[in-house]
Amino acid sequence: MTFKANDLLTEQIAKYLGRQIIQGEMKPGERIQELRIAAELEVSRGSVREALLILQRRHLVDIFPRRGAVVSSIGARDVRDFFELWFLLLDRVAQNLAASWQNDDLARFIELMALLEEDNRRDDLQAFYEHGIEFLSALYRHADNRYLTDTLNDMLPLTQRCLYAILRAGKSQMERTHEFLESLLKTLIARDTSRLKQMIAEFGQDYSLLAQSAAEALEGGL
Repeated sequence: MTFKANDLLTEQIAKYLGRQIIQGEMKPGERIQELRIAAELEVSRGSVREALLILQRRHLVDIFPRRGAVVSSIGARDVRDFFELWFLLLDRVAQNLAASWQNDDLARFIELMALLEEDNRRDDLQAFYEHGIEFLSALYRHADNRYLTDTLNDMLPLTQRCLYAILRAGKSQMERTHEFLESLLKTLIARDTSRLKQMIAEFGQDYSLLAQSAAEALEGGL
């Protein structure tokens, strides 16, 4: 594993471990062995501990006295509560962008939609997932509210975990997500805020049920 020199070491470790949790390589309830990770990454145990505290704040890890850190489990109720808040905030950001976009504000979204279409055509789950997260991150930058942006970015790792679990369920979910993002972009371009609110609410409810089902199907949750 090669780390970028311009990133904080603990953040790099957190991203490395977070990616394994999000993509299911580390399972819910699995104990995280600090010494093994420190040796594997050739870093200090203290750096690993600091990284685990970052992951705890991102709801990917639980830390218990005398037991240490374990991969957090997300049950169906947790998923329901998370999606209720996530899509409420997502609607707020989308409404702001629809009402205020100018000139080239949508250029990156158009580029990403072309990439997502190609990923979907090739049935490339990993690339589709990564470009989907880029789409969300680009959307968050138009919140026009520092606290809203910070909240959405703090929620992003849990968003990634739920999204990856849904996409992993089958090709149909990739196609469904692609259709939603394509419709979302068209509605943003049209500045149709009433339609935007309706479609985000409907898709959020459907997506929440899918993620809840995925959590129920897996022992220990997502």
